[in-house]
Amino acid sequence: MHDTGCILVGEFQFGPEISFERFGELEDILKNAVTDLLGRLGATHLELGSSGDFLRFQSQAPPLAPETLTQACRFFIPLLDAGVKGRMVCVRSGFGDVTTAFFSHGGVDLVTTQAP
Repeated sequence: MHDTGCILVGEFQFGPEISFERFGELEDILKNAVTDLLGRLGATHLELGSSGDFLRFQSQAPPLAPETLTQACRFFIPLLDAGVKGRMVCVRSGFGDVTTAFFSHGGVDLVTTQAP
């Protein structure tokens, strides 16, 4: 069986301090950034959507090491206003580990759940 990579699920949450106008601007900026980053990572599929105070995406990507996931999150941090935070979840194929990266201006925190 070959490694088919991982599924990436991500979301950005916009706090109440973000105005409706700024939300629209940030949404466009982040959609373009997600598309750019995932293209550079070699993703083969991308779905983007927004609902309420969230912008979400899902993608099929090649295998990603935790360090690569951290770097991907750091790519987004300069684009975030105060009050915006994000997370990306990497679900590795073959019942592999699941790594969640939480990020904001405070940095990136990784949590990995190892598969039994």
